[in-house]
Amino acid sequence: MKTATIRQKFLDFFGKNNHKVEKSAPLIPQDDPTILFISAGMAPFKPYFLGLKKDLTRAASCQKCFRTTDIENVGYTARHHTFFEMLGNFSFGDYFKKEAIAMAWEFIIKEMGLPKDKLYVSVHHSDDEALEIWHNDIGVPRDRIVKLGDKDNFWTIGIGPSGPCSEIYIDQGPEIGCKSPNCAPGCDCARYLEFWNLVFTQYDRAEDGTLTPLERKNIDTGMGLERLASIMQGKFDNFENDVFVGIVNKVETITGHRFNESDKIRTALKVVSDHVRALSFALADGGLPGNEGRGYVLRKILRRASRFGYSYLGQEKPFLHQIVPTVAEVMCDYPEVKENADHVIRIVRNEEERFLQTLKTGSDKLAEYVDQLKSAKKNTLSGERAFLLHDTYGFPLDLTREICKEEKIEVDEAAFNVELEKQRERGRANVVSAFVNFQAINPGDYKPTVFTGYQTMNDTANVLDVVSAKDQVLVITDKTPFYAESGGQIGDKGQISSGSAVFVVDTTESTEGVYLHIGHWQGSQTFAKGAQVQMQVDVPSRRATMRNHTATHLLHKALQQVLGDHVKQAGSQVSPDRLRFDFTHFEGISAADLEKIETLVNQQILAAHNVHVDEKSYEEAVKTGAMALFGEKYGDRVRIISVGNYSKELCGGTHIGNSAEIGLFSIASESSIAAGVRRIEAVTGESSLDVLHDLRHHERDLAQILECDQKSLHQKAEKIMHELREMRRELDRLRKSDAHGRIEKVRASARQIGGMSVILSRTDGLSVDEMKEISDELVGNAGEKTLVLLACGGDKAGFVLKLSGDLVKKGLHAGKLIKDVAKVAGGSGGGRPDMATAGGKDVEKIDQALSEAEKLITQALNG
Repeated sequence: MKTATIRQKFLDFFGKNNHKVEKSAPLIPQDDPTILFISAGMAPFKPYFLGLKKDLTRAASCQKCFRTTDIENVGYTARHHTFFEMLGNFSFGDYFKKEAIAMAWEFIIKEMGLPKDKLYVSVHHSDDEALEIWHNDIGVPRDRIVKLGDKDNFWTIGIGPSGPCSEIYIDQGPEIGCKSPNCAPGCDCARYLEFWNLVFTQYDRAEDGTLTPLERKNIDTGMGLERLASIMQGKFDNFENDVFVGIVNKVETITGHRFNESDKIRTALKVVSDHVRALSFALADGGLPGNEGRGYVLRKILRRASRFGYSYLGQEKPFLHQIVPTVAEVMCDYPEVKENADHVIRIVRNEEERFLQTLKTGSDKLAEYVDQLKSAKKNTLSGERAFLLHDTYGFPLDLTREICKEEKIEVDEAAFNVELEKQRERGRANVVSAFVNFQAINPGDYKPTVFTGYQTMNDTANVLDVVSAKDQVLVITDKTPFYAESGGQIGDKGQISSGSAVFVVDTTESTEGVYLHIGHWQGSQTFAKGAQVQMQVDVPSRRATMRNHTATHLLHKALQQVLGDHVKQAGSQVSPDRLRFDFTHFEGISAADLEKIETLVNQQILAAHNVHVDEKSYEEAVKTGAMALFGEKYGDRVRIISVGNYSKELCGGTHIGNSAEIGLFSIASESSIAAGVRRIEAVTGESSLDVLHDLRHHERDLAQILECDQKSLHQKAEKIMHELREMRRELDRLRKSDAHGRIEKVRASARQIGGMSVILSRTDGLSVDEMKEISDELVGNAGEKTLVLLACGGDKAGFVLKLSGDLVKKGLHAGKLIKDVAKVAGGSGGGRPDMATAGGKDVEKIDQALSEAEKLITQALNG
């Protein structure tokens, strides 16, 4: 039975049993910024389980799910996946155990036709009610019902709703089990395969573990579709069922490897197939690789797939993106993958291109460390070396851990974390805050400051404290109109005065609700604790900041309209002179798209939208469609900033009253600040005019340099570029002519060793890449029985070794040979069996290294 048929039969069955069949929710949570991905069938129904929604009592779904808790097992087992489909039926205060068990049994026996004599069930050891239903009502023999403990058969999230579970197993036969006479459901072996879990949410668990029966009991069941499909198709490995076989076949075609070629190849094919399927769905649903949270998880599995492709399937160039169309075809019941295939392909290709540069360097360095450990008969990679790989070579710890595990080497992660914390401390030391001079202040000694700055920019207040440290002074008051730096908006500046005493506020910060006005005295007069003061925010500065802050909201919305809903804020800074907005996106923005974005923002400014501020509970705010930022911590009450009907975000910053007050919005720059994160800097109001004036000045200066008028700049630049291209073509022709002569000279140095054509030659003046091109051509033209080792001098020694395929089959390994050669010149290297590179510190020993190479090659060919 095909997977698609099973999926539809399940939904049809429960639809006939009065369940509302719900479409799968996207993998990216739409209204819950507390979770990274939808990882269970019940997740979209959380409001119903919590009693927040009550318009539904029965539901069924086939939910797309994404989990990476067991990612290290994916590829090594028959059942682990990062993306999977979860079949589930749910009751919210309607039916309970008796009906849930009866419907589950009816579906697997009548709809799926599974043999009763192969089925077993487990119940919680305390759940006699479920045991009696299975035995007396359903007719399952008592010896096929197993009682298990909390670990296997009790569902809980800690404090709150919880309850016992009942799981259904199928006996796959003693031939694939552990052969133990005590083997039974719950055993870690593969014989008894659990495929459906029925959770009976019937208790409220207290902090001390006390279980109190719930008035409103729920049912939450989950059955892995891939697992059921394998059972129905007689497959012991999910990667051989009809959903995966097409994807695996595509990976086989691309790489030239076969599923049953070896254990390592099978694992690599499974990893790549699983991870690309998961990425296709997650990216299609709006995810994007990044350095934190959800983005980091996606980047992690993409890099894991790329690493297995590189290390075991010989893929040195990006290839994962080629699998995406096959995923879209195989998973055609989910049209979102096909509809977003081009978008997914671009992201995957760009990410893999960047990572492969890191992967080769990091893999070679780690291989060197592993060889040294094995030579010294040690089995632990130091935390310092793991951190060096992470920090200097950009090699992720999870890949270091996984590669070392394959080599039976442990990683000292405790020492790694020590090094990581040292780096963070260095980073923190470089971040200067005006508050650092006042660390002796205890915010708990003061009442939280009342902020009045949403309503006014001047106010009277009482001074709670005045503290001096070095060349700075800090003033704390009971209330303030000064905005304290937060949410990307810088702190206000201005003045605090009492009579003739004037305190100049340079910036405002806060800690634990206490506002800190940091600055200096103007003149010799001062005031002290207990004084009543007049507080005046710098109005022009604040209004410029407000213009820029509202503009960031318009920019955020415009970016999503032009680039896609995957765009999410990744950071911002709002100051009087400019705004900076960081956001998730996978590639540079074209000039045409930047113009569209800029135009959209200015259209909303000209529309003169009123800016409306509202305050609601977080849950109410999200229901209105207000945009919440993932990872941001919100209180019970939140502010909603709406710019007309165009933009709606949760925000605690200060804003103008009408979009027209922004004046003009101009993008100053767009750049990359990290993989998958872009930055736009922009200006508004008078600052936009300053940018326009600067452009005119630059245009005049450039016209003078190129000796033309401003209108002819384009034509003059084109003429200069044309002349430059012609000169480059001539230079390229001369280089190729010289390279051809070099190749023939090197070819002429070939000698016969052990019936093979061996070329050992110095090619000083060439780069390693140029030597690789020459060796490729020499071996490629010869076809077989050819070995080429080239060396070059300069600041350091460089070596390239290339073998024809027949020599590799005879057991020669370029990566191993070149390490021994490079040692002579005080270096190291490595690579594939047919191609390897190395470097050395001692240039004077290149000839000695070539002589050593001749001895090693002679021994290998005549051995």
